[in-house]
Amino acid sequence: MAEVPVAFPSDETTAEVVASRLRVDGIAARVDRGLYGSWQVPARGQVTVLVDERDAKQARRILGIKPREESPPSLFARLAVAVLVVALVVGLVAILLTVAAR
Repeated sequence: MAEVPVAFPSDETTAEVVASRLRVDGIAARVDRGLYGSWQVPARGQVTVLVDERDAKQARRILGIKPREESPPSLFARLAVAVLVVALVVGLVAILLTVAAR
């Protein structure tokens, strides 16, 4: 089975406490340090507590956490992506025309 994230603490110590709490109730929990584990970025936003997807509902109940709801991208995000794609295409066309003109 796949692992799913159930908690997103802001530091490694808190993540280990959360994982420990889940292990006490028999749920195998793992702390994923993300890029923080390689000292590339600060811990904030990088540390995640993962459990087996079969145990996720019980883990969230124990921790008192509601699952994250998936939401579609906003209109602004969609427009931003469209503008970036158009800008890339215009840039590539300009490069190709410059090379062809030589």
